[in-house]
Amino acid sequence: MPKSPSKQRLLNELSEIVFEYMEPNFRFLLSLRLPSLRSIEKRTHLKINLLYLRDNAIMIDKTTYTFSIDRRCKSKDLRFRVWDTVDYDVDEFGYEINTKYIMMNGDVFMENDSTRDKEDEESSYTTAKRKKEPKCKSTSKLAITPENGEPSIYTCSKPMKIYEGMKMLIAAIFGNRTVIWNVESMDIWTSNLRWIVSGVKPLVRNVELDCYDSVNLDSFRSICHPTSFPLKTLRFGLNLQILDHEILVNAEKLSVTARVGLALNISSMNQLMKVSNLKVQLFWTFPTFFAHLMDLWLAHGRSVGTSWSFKTEGSEPSEYIDILRGNAQVNESDRRQVKCFIVTRAR
Repeated sequence: MPKSPSKQRLLNELSEIVFEYMEPNFRFLLSLRLPSLRSIEKRTHLKINLLYLRDNAIMIDKTTYTFSIDRRCKSKDLRFRVWDTVDYDVDEFGYEINTKYIMMNGDVFMENDSTRDKEDEESSYTTAKRKKEPKCKSTSKLAITPENGEPSIYTCSKPMKIYEGMKMLIAAIFGNRTVIWNVESMDIWTSNLRWIVSGVKPLVRNVELDCYDSVNLDSFRSICHPTSFPLKTLRFGLNLQILDHEILVNAEKLSVTARVGLALNISSMNQLMKVSNLKVQLFWTFPTFFAHLMDLWLAHGRSVGTSWSFKTEGSEPSEYIDILRGNAQVNESDRRQVKCFIVTRAR
């Protein structure tokens, strides 16, 4: 006997309430196995604390989804005999291939790479050599590993590349959502993000990026819901070309990984001084970098209202104290002041 509209509506509302308070990964698994619940799950509010995105894996809170390929190359020649598992795509002979520039609908390229380096063409010698090698049998696998649990392994029935599997997985979990879903922290460590084609995008509060040579901050408008901006925290590798980008300028807090080469570049230090966010945290701060920054502050002042903090690496606090003492030899009549707090934590 079919359910009345009122009973069906009540059942759907109850299902949405249950889904909203359900652990995200169990919720995804349930909706994938029960097609009748998928539309309800997609229209129910979702909250994820941590979303970690890589070339061959995603981590949702404390559960990791990882793609890999089993290479099985049989040959009488021991040089070509391979029996292992790799986390990258391979060709028919089992050699690693670059899929970085293969773009599918919805994908987001994370680098400002207008002069993309294409793979070097193989020499005729290498090509001829591979023709003599036996072809490999490659099988794609998906491992779902919960925190402190054993992985569940799923083998793909048809030949499939890792990037294709990632596209399908992300689409199945995050695609076609009809309401805004929240991600507290999103970490992106891939050059080509295999992202959703349709559906509402997430509201993201904190973002951490890989140390790209030239990150494309405009790409975030294709990844996040417009209400994500301004970001609460943006962590990235120091790149002077993007210091005036709107997304960076408007972020409440910047967490910056300083590069050693910039410590000796006065022009770079001057550009860094233009940062005026509420909070700026510098990681991997070496004494030379710290010394240049203190010199600039004493000579030119710093942005009013910006709180700076430093995480030191590879040096004792005494080295930084000596720098401060040396820089303190300034005219007492100079009203400019730099106030520094050094906190030593036990290792």
